[in-house]
Amino acid sequence: MLRAFLVMMLVLCALCGIYLLAFAPEFFMPALDNPAWGRQFGPLAARSLGAALAVIVVLAVIFLRHQYSETRRYPSPAVQKIYFVLILLALGLINLSIQLAEPMPAPPAVHSGP
Repeated sequence: MLRAFLVMMLVLCALCGIYLLAFAPEFFMPALDNPAWGRQFGPLAARSLGAALAVIVVLAVIFLRHQYSETRRYPSPAVQKIYFVLILLALGLINLSIQLAEPMPAPPAVHSGP
């Protein structure tokens, strides 16, 4: 069950990361404490968020390769350093995307009816 969840999250991160990197859509992300405010992500912020998701996918592949191989082995010190650098890179890209997104009020809802 856990393995299926891990693979599902890996595929979801990969698909969302590829979508954000390829198309760079502008989108609004509401704040957790006040949904009337949030951040408007532009193309550059969306691409940096997609790159962060791609780095997370690389981390997950390395993790799954070590945990579910024929003989379970612990990562060597060199691989642990790679983990550390990739985690810092992912956190830095997420921080960059949040800093590039503009804080603003929520856009008005569009009604298609009369």
